[in-house]
Amino acid sequence: MTAERDNYPNFNFVRLIAASSVIFSHAFLIAEGDEAREPLVRLLGPHNIVGIYGVFIFFFVSGFLVTQSLLNSSSVLNYFWRRFLRIYPGLAVCLALSAFVLGPLFSSKGFWGFFTSPEGIRYFLGNLWWPGKPPSMPSVTLFVEPSGWLGGMINGSLWTIFHELACYVLLGLIGLSGALNTWVMMVICISMVMISVGGLTPNSATIGDFLLVAPAFFAGAAFFLLKLQQKNSVLRCASVVAALLALGVAYRYGAMLEIFPLAGAPILLPIGTSQRLRLPVMRRVGDISFGTYLYGWPAEQLIRAAIGPSASWSTIFLAGLPAALVLGYLSWKVIERPALRYKTLLDGVKRTQTMARQDAQGNLPFL
Repeated sequence: MTAERDNYPNFNFVRLIAASSVIFSHAFLIAEGDEAREPLVRLLGPHNIVGIYGVFIFFFVSGFLVTQSLLNSSSVLNYFWRRFLRIYPGLAVCLALSAFVLGPLFSSKGFWGFFTSPEGIRYFLGNLWWPGKPPSMPSVTLFVEPSGWLGGMINGSLWTIFHELACYVLLGLIGLSGALNTWVMMVICISMVMISVGGLTPNSATIGDFLLVAPAFFAGAAFFLLKLQQKNSVLRCASVVAALLALGVAYRYGAMLEIFPLAGAPILLPIGTSQRLRLPVMRRVGDISFGTYLYGWPAEQLIRAAIGPSASWSTIFLAGLPAALVLGYLSWKVIERPALRYKTLLDGVKRTQTMARQDAQGNLPFL
């Protein structure tokens, strides 16, 4: 049994707003060295930047749509191939421009000295393997500032891509095991949130970051499976009420950052899936959110480098957002969309197992 391949045009606009929110928050960090004056931080406390909630929204939508993709793929190999095509062509071009255009322009070694060293290649290949690591190139500084690291950070947005790729792999393995159902997704999601809220996160920044954002992905996956299996369900209405109550409690006790990745999905995803609410469809523009997200940080860094330390967060944001939108549009039209033409290349690959029928408990195995 497969899911219907429904289209949800509202999601393009939702994701673009999410990408723009990340660029908004980064403008404070790049201009001021921290995000203490960011509006949501003032309201909810440290770390509650607008951009991290934009990242959560990205993961909600990704979990929802990638689960649909998984169920409609002819095999798990086909699923991973489609995920590769959606991420890596755009990412590779962004990394190449960062490593081999920005690198030599801002390297203390000079143009030729940079190309005779391996740091550009190391940055490019390292971030293909693990997006976000390495975060910089040793000789490259876009601007000098007190922290000593911010001016050399080539792209501070890449860290989330690694965790999204990890979610793709985990979801594919769950599908391969035949355990792809709403309750498994919810158990995974709730368990991760409980670990974070309980302060049980291992002493690892990587694991901590994964446990921060991954619940949003699996909440999106759970919402898709719930929508697929029980349309107009009382359970879906109850989940919205429960989510609102959870957010109210989280606000009261200062735990919004930990609870929102779980409770935000039933509230926000209906906006993307609504057949009555019509957000800008953006058919002519396309799905430019990923490219906008990729190029937002480098664009703002270049603006800060050009203007100097007097650059305000508002100037960096108002100049950086249009630049990122243009680069995101070019990435979609020239790189990402053409790459997706090859997504059916492996459609002829046979399933590794025959998909089982939905069982009496509502389980929906993938393979």
